[in-house]
Amino acid sequence: MPARAKRPCRHKGCSAITSNPVSYCDAHQQQHAGDGWRNYQAGKSRHERGYGRPWDIKRARILARDQHLCQECRRHGIGTTAKTVDHITPKAHGGTDDDSNLESLCWPCHRRKTATERLK
Repeated sequence: MPARAKRPCRHKGCSAITSNPVSYCDAHQQQHAGDGWRNYQAGKSRHERGYGRPWDIKRARILARDQHLCQECRRHGIGTTAKTVDHITPKAHGGTDDDSNLESLCWPCHRRKTATERLK
C-alpha cells in the first residue's frame, strides 16, 4: 500500500507538512489532541453503546413522528429529508433515550450539531 500523501499542518500559521492522519505536525499534535471528532466509547460496538435492535425500532418511530423531515431545517422554513435521529441533549451530557429528547435531522445538520457538542 502506498504511503499517505503529506498535507500541510492544520495549526494556524504552521508551514510544516505531515502524513499524520489528524493533519497536525509532531510539534502541534499534542496541542490539538482534543480537537474535532472523538470516540467517547472506543472499542465498543453499536450494540454495546445502546444502539441495537431496540434503538432501530425507536429510530423508525421518531422518523415517522417527525414525518421524515429534518427538524433543524424545518425551524428555518426548509423541507429536507431526515435520515438520522439525534439526541437533543446528548447522552454524554446527561440526555436520555426518551422520545421527547430525540429529533430527526438530515446528515449535514446532524454532523454540524454533533461537532459543536463535542467541542463543549
